[in-house]
Amino acid sequence: MEVADFAKWILEIGDGNHGQPNDGYATIEIPPALLILKYIDPIDAIVQSTYANLTNHFMDPQFLQSRAILASINELVEQQNDYDLSIILGSLILLIFYPFT
Repeated sequence: MEVADFAKWILEIGDGNHGQPNDGYATIEIPPALLILKYIDPIDAIVQSTYANLTNHFMDPQFLQSRAILASINELVEQQNDYDLSIILGSLILLIFYPFT
C-alpha cells in the first residue's frame, strides 16, 4: 500500500467515513498488505515490521520519525513502548560495554 493510500484510509477511519454507517462501533477491514500473518510474539513482529533493524537505527531521528505504530488503547501503547525501550536500552548497554563491536 502506498503512503498516500494509507493516509487516505486512516483519515477515512478517523473521520468515520470508512465502511457502513455505525453508532460509534464498526468493523474495519484491514488491507492484506498491512497484516502480519506469521509471528510467534505479536509485539516483536510489529516492531520488526515497522522498525526493521531498530538496534542499528534507534539513534537516527529520521528513521524514527518516518515510522509509527498505531494502537487502539493506551494499554497496548504502553506494552509496545516498554518493548521498544527494552530493545533500545539493550543496544545502549552493548554500546557502552562494547563500543567497537
